[in-house]
Amino acid sequence: MKKTVFILLLFSVASLVAHPPKGIELSYDAETAALTVTVHHKVSDAERHYIRRIEVYAGKELLAEKTYERQETATAQEEMFLFIDKPLARGTVVTVKAFCSLSGKKSARLEWE
Repeated sequence: MKKTVFILLLFSVASLVAHPPKGIELSYDAETAALTVTVHHKVSDAERHYIRRIEVYAGKELLAEKTYERQETATAQEEMFLFIDKPLARGTVVTVKAFCSLSGKKSARLEWE
């Protein structure tokens, strides 16, 4: 019983400290076929609480993904995805999902015109 209460208390405290990404900025450069993703996620310990994964979709198709073991800075994780072999076509709607290592996720959409 004490062990169960302790585990529940531990998860409760962790959920107070953990939070999903605050926002995502997206930009696409057609000349270089590069999608730049900036995930805003302020943390105090970038090796324990960080952006764990970023996924890029066009519709339901997974175009690219990247997994991390720590966050680049205490305020954000930035990544550039290159689509040189298959550049995004005009009108493509890209959805980017970012996942926190402790709790939560955030997504953003970009329609390249």
